[in-house]
Amino acid sequence: MVEWMKNHKKVSIGVIILLFLFFIIIMPLILNLIYYLDAPCDFFDVGYDISNILDYYGAILTFIGTVSLGIITVYQNYVSQKKTDEVNKLTLELQKKSMAMAEKNYEKEKLYEINKNSPKFELINSGCNGRHMNLCAVLKNVSDIIISGLKSISFEVFDESNAIVTTSDKVKSKVFSLSPGQETQIEFHNTELKSQKLIDLYGQQVYESLKKFTMIWSFQCEDSYGNIHYYKAKLYVEDSNNFVGDLWSVEKVG
Repeated sequence: MVEWMKNHKKVSIGVIILLFLFFIIIMPLILNLIYYLDAPCDFFDVGYDISNILDYYGAILTFIGTVSLGIITVYQNYVSQKKTDEVNKLTLELQKKSMAMAEKNYEKEKLYEINKNSPKFELINSGCNGRHMNLCAVLKNVSDIIISGLKSISFEVFDESNAIVTTSDKVKSKVFSLSPGQETQIEFHNTELKSQKLIDLYGQQVYESLKKFTMIWSFQCEDSYGNIHYYKAKLYVEDSNNFVGDLWSVEKVG
């Protein structure tokens, strides 16, 4: 309906004007005419004055107007939220593309040993809620460089066939700047890592734990000169039932 009105603006405006004139001018005249006609039976012989009927009609119009405004407001909020989600998705895609371009450029830089002095990090798991859900890890700046603008780009979990099991775009860092030797906690806010296979456990059907998967966290930061650096942290895990506190492999990719 809304799309049709957008595609036929002149017709829609004309219909709205005609309906407005009908309900505001023509309909009260019709009600007045009907009121002074003889009732066809006793059921329609009411004791209301014409002013009461018109007041009731006005209240109905007010109710319809209020409901219509409410519907329009809800629709506008829906459209606004949808556009916000699209902008956020586009921003994330642009960040991923920027990282991909930086990776290509960095491969060239490594050949000429241009980038010799860059931030370095250690990442180690610190806890989870079971099956690596809501994973937490500690990120430590192990370089002699002060970094700022620490920002997550993506968190993805791949199974042994390299298919994506789950992702999280809610990765949070306690702080965004790290001095040399300083640590911060990273909260991934991810779902439970489980396979799609059901097994029988104590008479109940439950999902089996995820086996042989790899977690990859991509993030970026800035050095004291304002240069942006991109990193990928990887960790291979045999079974999501067994919490792994090993160091992630953190590699600079751009």
